[in-house]
Amino acid sequence: MIKFNADIHRSLVGRLSSLFALTGGFIMLMLAVTTVASIIGRTTIGQSIEGDYEITEMGLAMAVFLFLPECYLRKGHVIVDLFTAHCKPSTLRFLDTFSDVIFTLVAFTFAYRMSLSGFEAKEYLEQSMLLELPTWWTFIVGVVSMTLCGLCGLYKLSTSLCGGNHE
Repeated sequence: MIKFNADIHRSLVGRLSSLFALTGGFIMLMLAVTTVASIIGRTTIGQSIEGDYEITEMGLAMAVFLFLPECYLRKGHVIVDLFTAHCKPSTLRFLDTFSDVIFTLVAFTFAYRMSLSGFEAKEYLEQSMLLELPTWWTFIVGVVSMTLCGLCGLYKLSTSLCGGNHE
């Protein structure tokens, strides 16, 4: 069972991560409506929503990034405990802290690299095939979400290293 820490979710990063997850859920809901409408249109009148695949692709990418900070705070990522199942609590705390450091570094690195990719996509005027939507603006969601993931990692590190419990 996943433990829920109310202190984290009362913090600014916790509230933002919850808001991001709700936004991701809303995007998923709108994508489901779009997909159903496109399927119904295709089967009844022979006309689907133009660019429905492009809309779904971009929307899913944004939704996944929006879910990441909340998933991280709730420890919702997959953990394989084959080697750690019988470790001492002190070893598990060390591994948790070490993984928080790695996750934080990776999150900020992803945010940085995605911002460079977004600038490049804008510079080269990359766009989707059918709707000709610019692709650079989808990078903004990824950059902001990964930055929030990094901030969540810093928050968890600060609470664990300063004697708090982030379980």
